[in-house]
Amino acid sequence: MKAFLARLGTLLVSVLSGFDRLRFRGDSRLLNHTRGVHSYLYQQHIRHTDFANHAQRLTQALRRHTEDAAQADRVPLRHLDSPNVDKEAVARTLAQQHGRQRGRLAVLTCVESCLTYRPRLDAHGRLEIRKEPGKCLHYYHYFHDADVGFGYVRLQSWFPFTVHIGLNGRTWLYQQLRQQRIPFRHADNLLVAVADWSKAQALLDAQRHTDWPALLDRLTIPIQPLWSHLREVARTPYYWMAEQTEWATDLRFREPAALAAWYRRWLRHGIDVLTCKDVLRFLGRQVPEQSYGRCSGDASLDLRRRPEGVRLKMWYRHNAVKLYDKAGCALRVETTINQPGDFRVYRAPEGAPVDAPKSWQQMRKGVADLERRAEVSQRANERLLESLASVAETTALGRLLEPLSRPVLGAGRRRARALNPLAGPDGQLLRCVAQGDFLVQGFRNRDVRRALYGEAAEGVTRRRQAAVVTRQLALLRAHGLIVKVYRTHRYQLSALGRRVRR
Repeated sequence: MKAFLARLGTLLVSVLSGFDRLRFRGDSRLLNHTRGVHSYLYQQHIRHTDFANHAQRLTQALRRHTEDAAQADRVPLRHLDSPNVDKEAVARTLAQQHGRQRGRLAVLTCVESCLTYRPRLDAHGRLEIRKEPGKCLHYYHYFHDADVGFGYVRLQSWFPFTVHIGLNGRTWLYQQLRQQRIPFRHADNLLVAVADWSKAQALLDAQRHTDWPALLDRLTIPIQPLWSHLREVARTPYYWMAEQTEWATDLRFREPAALAAWYRRWLRHGIDVLTCKDVLRFLGRQVPEQSYGRCSGDASLDLRRRPEGVRLKMWYRHNAVKLYDKAGCALRVETTINQPGDFRVYRAPEGAPVDAPKSWQQMRKGVADLERRAEVSQRANERLLESLASVAETTALGRLLEPLSRPVLGAGRRRARALNPLAGPDGQLLRCVAQGDFLVQGFRNRDVRRALYGEAAEGVTRRRQAAVVTRQLALLRAHGLIVKVYRTHRYQLSALGRRVRR
């Protein structure tokens, strides 16, 4: 993002990064698989032939308590005939009609798809409990919480009573600003103005360190009549997972006309210049130049016009990064993660002792890895912004390269010769360090040596090649084209280096 801010920073009011939409799912670890259900039935002394009646009694208890509680608290309750109705709009309308602004605003019911258990005969004619897709009644509890603002809890009325919770990081931020009495203005989920932008960013950063199980439990307990029953049987009623996370970076422009002018060029850049390999790099995949490595899914780019405007979306399998203009005054770059297994997190293996050594493991859907998911999403946003920054270069090529054609004084006041970045060994070196993989991961001496000379050399020849690359990297550092990553042996292109690359 540094190159983007260096070129367009004067046009911006603020840059704000944080969670946007968050969707969580709560499943009982005992009841989310068939063997666990068999264990549950054994503990409760319930025969397989009695399972259907037992599940029906729990459903009736849940529905009776939910509807009685809504009536007692005077919370509006409405059934929707179609799952495609905009439930949030209906809930807000009901809340306004009944004058409800805090706590539970409305309860909506709707028949939707679910996963549930049914008794079935196996191939040998024996009765078993089988997990199958089906449809059942769901309760949507819309609320306005004192801490997290507007959201909903969706409760499945059939066994195993899965819970879904929807929150929004931006409406959560608005509630935090109100609590601290910081004046602000917003347009839907875009913060348009605030008295203290740095404080707003600090509040968004604090969301990453939330005690998620405690928060989600607190939102669920008041509306789950079977909580005590699940706690006694499963010991921990729900294991919380982040089904979908959106991490958005909002770049607020001073003038809408400036955003509109640049936005057209960025859309054209996305369609004409970016490729599927760029999409993979934005999402943190290492892609060899000649092939797609271990990437087995589909990588796509899509430009689509919607009522809100035009958006450019790029995705690999079920994860995506996109950009669009928000409210005509901000550029929003957003990473959506539905399949966290494509990424890695540094932790101990699951089930290992507390003092077990850590290593890079596959990222889980569990909320324990949510902070790492935010970090991965932020980096994806920054890679896309770095690519957009190349569009903003309006300096003539000759003027841009002119400083490189003169000798400079490097570290220790040592003179470094002039460069010829367009041809010869200098041009080859610059093209080498500017290749896509190095932009994402940085590069080391041995990476550049392999790219320039290959793997064949051994012994003295390899050491001589490494020494040559050391001198070449020192030359690039003297001209300010690369920078060393702190406390590592890696280098990265500087903002100037990225401009020259383009």
